[in-house]
Amino acid sequence: MDIKTENHLRSKGSETTGKGHERAHAILQISRTLLASEGYAGLSMRNVAARAGVNLSTVQHYYPSKDALLEALLLQTLQEYQAAVDQQLRVGAGGEPLKQFEAIVDYFLDDLAHPETTSLLCELWALANRNAFAAKILDNMLTRSRKVFRNLVRALAPELAPGQGELRGALIVAQLQGLMLYLASSRPRHADLAGLKQAARLAMVRLATD
Repeated sequence: MDIKTENHLRSKGSETTGKGHERAHAILQISRTLLASEGYAGLSMRNVAARAGVNLSTVQHYYPSKDALLEALLLQTLQEYQAAVDQQLRVGAGGEPLKQFEAIVDYFLDDLAHPETTSLLCELWALANRNAFAAKILDNMLTRSRKVFRNLVRALAPELAPGQGELRGALIVAQLQGLMLYLASSRPRHADLAGLKQAARLAMVRLATD
């Protein structure tokens, strides 16, 4: 659970105990599934309550409005994303820079092919055009990704000027975001693109090392 949600629940006092935190977390997980499957329009407080098997007032007890629910959901998504990336970096820490770079690229490529990840990112991109909070969350996620690849590029090519590391990191992130349109499991499969994932991986390695 994210810090903002945790603090919000603590402010309610003793009535929000361990069971209450579990219920609040369950509501966010259901909301995440709804946002991914039915989009922002389907993320209504009543739909969430129905999926959770609770009264609407129970959902409103933890999240007073749809905006509050959306903000908590996006914050939790950002936190889980950052934790997953940190875990991947810890796994490869101290290893050969090229292997670590390739492992991180593979992680992102695999994650972007996951249907829920694809759906959530598409919704987040759409929301970011009209919702300031969503725009901030999206920027935080992209900035985090860019810095990860900037650091990996610096390890692979320490002779690069600092500005080049930043730009190459941003280009790699942009490539990954675009590849989602082809790699997502919900997209049509094209036989002539069977080697796209491997080709993309090689292209990113060249971008990082040339």
